[in-house]
Amino acid sequence: MTMSIARLSVRSGLKYLFKSTMLDDFSPTPQDTISYYVKTGTPQGRWLGKGLQGIAREPGDKVHESDARSIFQDSTHPDTEELLGRPHGQPQIDQKSSDHNATKRAVAGFDLTFSVPKSVSTLWALSPRLLQEQILQTHHEAVEATLTWMEEQVINTRTGRNGVAHIGTKGVIAAAFDHWESRAGDPQLHTHLVLANRVQRATDGAWATLDSRSLYKAVVAASEHYNGLLFDGLHTSLSTETDIRAPAQNTHNPSMQLTGIAEALVHEFSNRSRLIDIETDRLVKRWITEHGTPPTATTIVRLRQQATLSTRTPKDPSPSPLRLLSSQWRARAMVKGFDPESVVASTIRRSRSRPFRVGDFTPNWIAAVGLVTRQRVAAKRSTWNRWNLIAEGERVCGEIRCASPADRNGLIDAVATAAERQSVPLDQYRYGVPADTADDLRFAGRSVFDFHGSRLYTDALTLAFEDEVLAAKNDDGGPAVPVDLAFGTLTSYRNGEGSPLHDDQLTAASDVLLSSCRLDAIVGPAGTGKTTTLGAVKAAWEAAYGEGSVVGLAPAAASAEVLGSELRMVTENVAKWLHESIGPGAAERADRFYLADNRLRTAAAPLGPFVNRLQQEVTRLAAEQSQWQFHPNQLAIIDEASMVSTLQLAGLVRQAKAAGAKILLVGDPAQLDSIDAGGVLGWLDRQGKAARLSTIWRFKDPWERSASLGLREGRPSVLAEYQDHGRIRHGHYSEMVDRAYAAWHSDVLAGCVSALIAPDNETVQMLNERAQADRVSLGNVDAEHTLVLRDGLRAGRGDIVIARRNDRSIRDDRGEFLRNGTLLEVTGVDRLHGALRAIRKDTGAALVLPSTYVEASMELGYATTAHRSQGLTVDTGHTVVTPGRLTRELLYVSMTRGRHSNTAYVSENDPDEDEILDPSARSSWQAILGEVLAAEGAERTAHEVQDFERHHADSLERLSREYDYLAQIAAGLELAKAIDGLMLGRSEEMLESPAWGAAVAAWRRASNVNRPGALRTLSESLGAQASAVDLAAVTHARLRKFCSPMPQSPIDPLTERLTIDRADLAALLDQVRRRIGNRAERVAKAALLDEPEWATALLKNTGAGADPFEWAALIREVAVYRDRWGVNSATLPLGPTPADWEWEQCAQWDYLQQEIMQAAAPQPEPKDVRNLYEADSRISLTSAGWQL
Repeated sequence: MTMSIARLSVRSGLKYLFKSTMLDDFSPTPQDTISYYVKTGTPQGRWLGKGLQGIAREPGDKVHESDARSIFQDSTHPDTEELLGRPHGQPQIDQKSSDHNATKRAVAGFDLTFSVPKSVSTLWALSPRLLQEQILQTHHEAVEATLTWMEEQVINTRTGRNGVAHIGTKGVIAAAFDHWESRAGDPQLHTHLVLANRVQRATDGAWATLDSRSLYKAVVAASEHYNGLLFDGLHTSLSTETDIRAPAQNTHNPSMQLTGIAEALVHEFSNRSRLIDIETDRLVKRWITEHGTPPTATTIVRLRQQATLSTRTPKDPSPSPLRLLSSQWRARAMVKGFDPESVVASTIRRSRSRPFRVGDFTPNWIAAVGLVTRQRVAAKRSTWNRWNLIAEGERVCGEIRCASPADRNGLIDAVATAAERQSVPLDQYRYGVPADTADDLRFAGRSVFDFHGSRLYTDALTLAFEDEVLAAKNDDGGPAVPVDLAFGTLTSYRNGEGSPLHDDQLTAASDVLLSSCRLDAIVGPAGTGKTTTLGAVKAAWEAAYGEGSVVGLAPAAASAEVLGSELRMVTENVAKWLHESIGPGAAERADRFYLADNRLRTAAAPLGPFVNRLQQEVTRLAAEQSQWQFHPNQLAIIDEASMVSTLQLAGLVRQAKAAGAKILLVGDPAQLDSIDAGGVLGWLDRQGKAARLSTIWRFKDPWERSASLGLREGRPSVLAEYQDHGRIRHGHYSEMVDRAYAAWHSDVLAGCVSALIAPDNETVQMLNERAQADRVSLGNVDAEHTLVLRDGLRAGRGDIVIARRNDRSIRDDRGEFLRNGTLLEVTGVDRLHGALRAIRKDTGAALVLPSTYVEASMELGYATTAHRSQGLTVDTGHTVVTPGRLTRELLYVSMTRGRHSNTAYVSENDPDEDEILDPSARSSWQAILGEVLAAEGAERTAHEVQDFERHHADSLERLSREYDYLAQIAAGLELAKAIDGLMLGRSEEMLESPAWGAAVAAWRRASNVNRPGALRTLSESLGAQASAVDLAAVTHARLRKFCSPMPQSPIDPLTERLTIDRADLAALLDQVRRRIGNRAERVAKAALLDEPEWATALLKNTGAGADPFEWAALIREVAVYRDRWGVNSATLPLGPTPADWEWEQCAQWDYLQQEIMQAAAPQPEPKDVRNLYEADSRISLTSAGWQL
């Protein structure tokens, strides 16, 4: 991703900003055109954005420190010193804050870092000065065009209770700062675009904060859009062309790069270990000087380890002049055999194609590209939003060059819109608003409550595949095992250690065996004995249907092999099975079968050698196809089923149904999910359609069994247990890597089987190098005779290596093919043929690895990533955690591999921190792990998301906020009219006051209780104008005092009296009111008909003798209360006691508590049943509060 985002705090973030990006702040103005080229430092920042008019600045003006302090730190106008909204960290009027660090942590802005693709940086680095300036200018134009696009499509502010309404803005205030190089000194042209967290609302010009949620959701789309704009600009200005490169090592996505820039040159300028290489070379030269002879390979390994430790120093805070950097980069290119002038000449002025205009694309072409875009997104995820479609549309159109930003915007908007129209919406646009609706009710063509960026989609195929899997679960026509045979086998079953099944294992196994469902599932946390349970299921099934009646499938070849060896049955990976059964393998086999069969039918003689050969071929092909098909009454066990995509599961279910077989899904949805659209196993589990294993047996310490479940559920409270037992270390990144490695190495030397787990491939490589160096020092690895591996490191005899690709042509001496993820120990090196001799660490089988495989698919295997660690069971586990790298599922997997201990080493800084403007963004270890636990990576199915959206779209909690926003606008207009009626023109001045919103809320309450009294109080307030500093604040205080002796009864939206002069506002209010009435009626009826658990608990508390009419009325009121305040407790009818500051909820809670008590002790006189919607009901459907 070429654009990233980070928050910028008020104190430390701004201090670092001034230090690191404004080094040229005192340069003369105007600058000459080459000063930045020859001077130390980077160019002075410049202002960008449409919002600059609000601070009397123009795009392109230089950023001076005094202006930046005013805007980012003090939130004031740089000239007048007037506040731009509420000061940073100041609580809202209706909130109390005791947090003294609120100002320090307040978000001053957002750092959007635009980095050009590496091939562009390479061209820029090797170009002469004038061409460098041209590339820089093109980059600037792409950044500015992206910002303009974001201002139109993404940037908004939110207002109303809990930000219920999305409001347009007048644009952003942004400061742009250019940087030249990466931490390692490689060319990396990038711009920090710092957005101020202050925008002016389009409705009234008031200053407010950005909606950061929309900003973060659109980051990937903006990044891809920037790429397209940049390559468009380079094509226009330099006639460049682009090509799509294969994914780089350890990545999955192809990248768009400039044609003419060789991949080897890109790699040279992307090598993050270059500093280690330089230091190693220096140490080698010093060794030669001191010893007079070159060091041996073993010594070089040790010197490189010394270099690794010594180069962990911060980036030089004083950048070199661009002229000097360019000279160094050209010299490096020449060392690698690339002439800079030739590279530049082969890259520019090569395109002769005319760029596209938006009118060049026909509707049919747009629809077709929209289809491809939607299909590509649907392959990756079950649900998506418009930003996902825009990002994918940019990738699909990556090689299409447009003539201008407007043309590209039009193209991508059309493609995304076409993809939206071909998708199935999971939530609806709920309100209709005319085109002439005012800005306070309409944003981006929709109502302020229907933000286009929040709408979710799926497609018909995804829903159909999910339906197909669920239908298999509900299909009772599958095979089962007789009761006597099942229980007899299960009770007599013993695992490899001689232990019988535990109660939960016995229950789960019997549920599956006795069920006649076409599909069943077993779900269990890590360490609950899923393999033991499967062994018993297999034994019972084969007792009923014979040997070979159970087949195993898994998402990866290595895990399939483990499953096969543990259960002693035929296994295969899911992708291979589908390839051979219904995919290209089956198609190719069918073609050969059809050809041979036709030749056999047309043979001249019925017998003879030719006919015999054809008959044999037909027989063999039919047998091969049968080998890849399910058979009647067969049980197909799919292990680690959460990692199997919905598309794959649907294909397997279809085959099983056709063959009369049964599917058994096994896994843990709280562990790793499918990289494609998935979530089915978790969906079945959450519906109660999966058998569950609950008792954890893996861990030696009892406390770790329950604590691991806390990690699985994402409960931060369990972190204290891990800390109390010494399982959490924290500190600087380099220290944590060192401590994790030292602990792992100590365990290995002590004879333990230990896992060293890292969050990313770079850390894995660093740990691998260190482990290899130590083994060289101990004499366990021969560093003199080695071969180069895929990761650029070398392996010799004694090294542990890992296979990174399935290869069925490489077989060990037991006939097993080489699987991705297999660990091997090198036993010898054939340098003549470039081959490695090795033995497998799990089975001891020997094999020879040819040079082509070694160079392309082998890596050192001492450390592993969290993704690759799933399925491991070891004695001890050591996991390095860095900010932003792991999800809850990855942490849970990493911290449950070890039987005896699992330790986390939490880095409190990001190893890439030189690219972040705000070091204060570093969090404590508690915050880092808390964020990891909150980052749930498991996908929900489209059906689940659809049900959730339908249930919550019209909840009274949401509707009340929407009504409150509209009623506040109406009350504000009414108050302004009343003020002008008493004192003409005074309302305009009062509207500018920060207390205006609070005054409107107080006026609304007062006028609903006693309008004449409210008018009198308003008149008295205006009479204090001579002595009042803020007349709106005085009005607010006096209206509150007027209301204080009155009961704090909520305002009912269905009965509130509002004077509305605006047709658009009246129409939208009417729509919301209708929805509120309908929702309240549905909620009340559902509570009476469905008898939820909370209603049963309420009946138990009140007793069975309650009057049925009073009981029904109470149930209705409680149901409305629960929906209004989002109460989810199944056992507490009213949920927990509300917070003191929620005065309205507290009033309703107290009222209902009294009603419940009265129902428990009914009065002898019968009471009239009150209608839920009568004006004197204390259960209001809305809130009169206004968040300020």
